Amino acid sequence: MTGGSVRVTIDDVARAAGVSRQTVSRAMNDKGDISEATRRRVLATIEELDYRPSAFARGMRTQRAGTVALVLPDIANPFFPAVARGVFDAAAARGLAVVVHNTDADAGAEAEAGRAIVDAGAAGAIGFFEALDDAALAALGRRVPLVVADRPAPDPSVATVRTDFRTGTRLACEHLASRGHDRLGMLDGAVQNKPERRRAFLEVVGGDADRVVTGPPTVAGGVAALRRLLARHPDVTGVFAFNDLLAIGAVQALRTTGRRAGEQVAVVGYDDITMAALLDPPLTTVHTDKYELGRTLVEVLGRRLDGHPAEHRTLAPRLVVRGSA
Repeated sequence: MTGGSVRVTIDDVARAAGVSRQTVSRAMNDKGDISEATRRRVLATIEELDYRPSAFARGMRTQRAGTVALVLPDIANPFFPAVARGVFDAAAARGLAVVVHNTDADAGAEAEAGRAIVDAGAAGAIGFFEALDDAALAALGRRVPLVVADRPAPDPSVATVRTDFRTGTRLACEHLASRGHDRLGMLDGAVQNKPERRRAFLEVVGGDADRVVTGPPTVAGGVAALRRLLARHPDVTGVFAFNDLLAIGAVQALRTTGRRAGEQVAVVGYDDITMAALLDPPLTTVHTDKYELGRTLVEVLGRRLDGHPAEHRTLAPRLVVRGSA
């Protein structure tokens, strides 16, 4: 490539040479399984397009046995840094380096992260795949040791570490009922592959889906969702939120209507992020041990790398009662 500012990628080389990305990688690394004629064609295409793999990718290939990929949907969400700390500490104890991929919970970005992980020759991958469909995730798991968080296994080769969301949701709803709240609503985070909290809530309210309002799992999403819920059901006195960010948004929205969370309307979140205890009033929430989640992801991956079959671990939640409910 001459004169342009767009960097040539391995996909560009594969298309120009009429081969797969894997064939390009094999030709560059002098691996077997391709003919000499194909190798020469690929190398000629690389030279013609002036393709230069990134130093980062080359470095990962040379450290294959010592690198693990961590896939996160939103590194700015305060839930995930606590998970990442558990991953980094456990990985360091095993002599593994960690490379982070932030995907914004986008299926295309998750697929691209998967391709980058395979191309770089990482020892394994762990993390949160919020949007990638089961078939694509299973295909990734057949190419690299994979442990997914908070999602059912799409294939027997894929290990999982999950929180018991059904139990956590029931703890939240039973607590609201014990405080006299029988007119409940839910703010759902609209995360495609995490339906357990919604299902458990609907079991509690008798399947009345009209009492569930969906929105982005953010503070702004919680403000908008709470307003829609109250417009639809002004009699609601108890709100269960998919995560703490939605719950914080609900508390803010209630304040603008002159109502205080924990008095006129009770609010329960999920995850117990650090800021939950700092709100006014402090947020009642379902606690997830985020550090332990990250640590367990690495432990399960380590067992896969040691030759054990895919495992499926479940972490138990607990309710933390504070001032909002």
